[in-house]
Amino acid sequence: MACNCTKCNPNKPCGCSDPALTNPCSYTDCSVGSERCSSISCAECVSYCGTSFQVGTVGNLLQITEGERLDSIIQKFALMISQGVGACTADDVHHAPYNVYATLITNSGVTIVWNGESTETISIGVWADVGTGYILVNNVGPTVLQSVITGLSPATTYKIKLVSTDSLAATCDSVELIVSTLL
Repeated sequence: MACNCTKCNPNKPCGCSDPALTNPCSYTDCSVGSERCSSISCAECVSYCGTSFQVGTVGNLLQITEGERLDSIIQKFALMISQGVGACTADDVHHAPYNVYATLITNSGVTIVWNGESTETISIGVWADVGTGYILVNNVGPTVLQSVITGLSPATTYKIKLVSTDSLAATCDSVELIVSTLL
């Protein structure tokens, strides 16, 4: 039985391998009675189904809300571990984009997708390390939420990150994605 996983990338396999489920497994549905899966083949589909919570104080607030995607939560915590809670990692100030991932990977390009950007963001720079350090490959406005990178070499691994900028020219780096182009 396939899982009800409509919010995931439709080009990737997703869901539970357990055919004995009586209800469709709906990772994005946190309602009572939504069946949980013991074997998950696509973690990007999992949402946090607990009670919303927060830690910190004003200007240093980290919030996790019911229904938030697990990959976004992991990125928040990774940034918090590396930088501490505060500027660039707190939800109630300008922060780095969360839920950054790569999709539509080919031998010469990749699409970078994100959400969870700060309401204070005025632009997002897309940066790629092409072997000689990071270079700016695209700059987009707020709410665009994706960028296509072309001209990459086949079978090559790249590091890609987003840098958000607010109206005061403060910048925040996202996590670094490690993306390998196809052969």
